[in-house]
Amino acid sequence: MSPRTWLPIVVILFIWSLTTHGKFSNSGDEPHYLIIAESLISDGDFDLDNNVREGDARWFGADDFEPGPHAHRTRSGALWSVHDVGVAVLVAPVYAAASRLAARVPEEWLARVRQTRGLFAYSLVSLVLIGLTAFSVRLLFLSFARIATTRRAAIVALVMALSPPVLAHAFLIFPETLAFPVVCAVVWLWTINDRPLPRGRLLLVVLAVGLLPWLHRKYAPLVFGLAFLIAWRHRGWMREQPRGYQLALGAAAVVPQLALYAWTYAAWGNIGGPHMLQDVPFSLGWLPEGALGMLLDRERGLLGYAPIYLIAPACFALSWRESRWLLVPIASFYLPMASYATWDAGFSPAARFLVPLTPLVAFAALRALDARPLRIAAIALLVFQAAIVAVVWDHPRALWPREQGTNQALDAIPIVGPAWSNVLPSLHTGDPIASAWLAVAVVLVVNVVMVLASGSRTKARSALRT
Repeated sequence: MSPRTWLPIVVILFIWSLTTHGKFSNSGDEPHYLIIAESLISDGDFDLDNNVREGDARWFGADDFEPGPHAHRTRSGALWSVHDVGVAVLVAPVYAAASRLAARVPEEWLARVRQTRGLFAYSLVSLVLIGLTAFSVRLLFLSFARIATTRRAAIVALVMALSPPVLAHAFLIFPETLAFPVVCAVVWLWTINDRPLPRGRLLLVVLAVGLLPWLHRKYAPLVFGLAFLIAWRHRGWMREQPRGYQLALGAAAVVPQLALYAWTYAAWGNIGGPHMLQDVPFSLGWLPEGALGMLLDRERGLLGYAPIYLIAPACFALSWRESRWLLVPIASFYLPMASYATWDAGFSPAARFLVPLTPLVAFAALRALDARPLRIAAIALLVFQAAIVAVVWDHPRALWPREQGTNQALDAIPIVGPAWSNVLPSLHTGDPIASAWLAVAVVLVVNVVMVLASGSRTKARSALRT
């Protein structure tokens, strides 16, 4: 069986089986996206007043739902969610079918599996999102198979999919879950070498990129990074296209954003939306903590749950000629989010904001694995990563923070887990930034050694050939 067939099946079965026991349901921002979807389906508007008053959150298992600071009055007096509406609009058709189907299932059947009608509807929406993630991973595999062996392409795609943060968010109703497929599609375009390009598909991908801020306006900088990536990769072909098609591509990237800002201004009186009614939630002063925290924080950072990314800098260094331009969209998104007031992303699994960037890192890893020292290090880290994944599969709630500066997954792994946990700082709970420098030093040493070892081996092979 080809990986294009078994890969998405493995992803769906593994992640779905994780969701069947012990995870948090409808937590964090999820019910706030779903109440917008419910309002769209039942009322055809974004006004949540009657939906909150009538307890419509029961349709998705959040019976005690309260909007709290997640909703404000617009200029017209309507009660709108502070969250951008793109997630709710995309999820609404699936949610409509799931909630109405769940309403027809006998409650005694659901009680046997400790479900309510609302939680069953939520689980159906979650299952569709898992399928979307699996389809995206398949697309990524097809992209990688153009430039590497089928075996390596499948391994890299599978490791990325079954490791946090992708694994941890594939079943959650968050903007990241829907932004991930868009970036996979951009990587698919990046790896196309033949000409002519599929013009219709290219236009659709650019339009999807342009619509990203409707999922969350934080993606506005990422739009320009991804658009640059596409334009730079295929700049020669694009120059040969008719002027009308070039204008259509530009409009697909820009017009959706202009429409979002115009719509936001009409509703809230500013282009920043409700998040900027009082102040601007970004500051350069927060940048050091956010930049280190998103990667290194023991409970909230990427490397606490996904040590496989420890060698990412070496991957970019060793594949610099092919991968360097991928750093443009990475930096365009990572730096603003590091300076965001809530770089820790609230109550959600670790490294939530970094989910859309993982396909770009995976590409660099695919190309860098030609270096044998890096492959050896990757295998060692993969064993550690597999242990973490086994823990969180058995105890999914270990993916969510306890707000105590601990890492439940690492603490469950003998010797190596607590040792790595002690290296990582807990910036979210108040450790000084200086405590992060030990972790920074470890990361730098590991990557420098990988690059030097790989470079020395390359020189030795060249000497033997001469």
